[in-house]
Amino acid sequence: MHATRGNGGSGDLPEWYGPPEMIGGYVTGPVLIAQSDRYVLAVRQVLAYPTGVEVEIEAHAHGPSLAETPFDPTDFSGHRQLLFRLRLADGSQVALDDEAGLRSGNGPTLMVCKSESSSGGPDNSEHVRQALWMSPLPPPPGLLTLTCSWPNRGLEDADLVLDADAILTAAHHAQPFWREEAS
Repeated sequence: MHATRGNGGSGDLPEWYGPPEMIGGYVTGPVLIAQSDRYVLAVRQVLAYPTGVEVEIEAHAHGPSLAETPFDPTDFSGHRQLLFRLRLADGSQVALDDEAGLRSGNGPTLMVCKSESSSGGPDNSEHVRQALWMSPLPPPPGLLTLTCSWPNRGLEDADLVLDADAILTAAHHAQPFWREEAS
């Protein structure tokens, strides 16, 4: 059994939890956000839905980490080393997993809805794939900026700038997975 949205059942997930069961409308991607001889950060794609925006991130690094603590192979929170903030056109900001928008019910929220990572090996490599969920849709007009930092890899404040109007247009192109059959 899987939880769904919108039918009023006990398995319903709130809209801020992640993308609905739909094919998202395409906004942009792939986009290289930051690159050095030690790391690369790219956005695979940005998809818009009626309830929010999903940003698929891919990050790779090799060589010694700048972390103050030594590598711990039992620590599975490596993806948390990627830090994200979202700034809306009106200047308001939200950080990854900041629950203020959830508590107030006003949003915006920014959270990881999917994640996989691996690290280690002789070159101390790290590989991270994440999907970020931003909810609700940004108000038009204007730009919103997603900022990423990876402090232990030397990446500070790499930005992806998105147009709210383009996101809203793409959200109108989202399509449900399942079609309701006429009676």
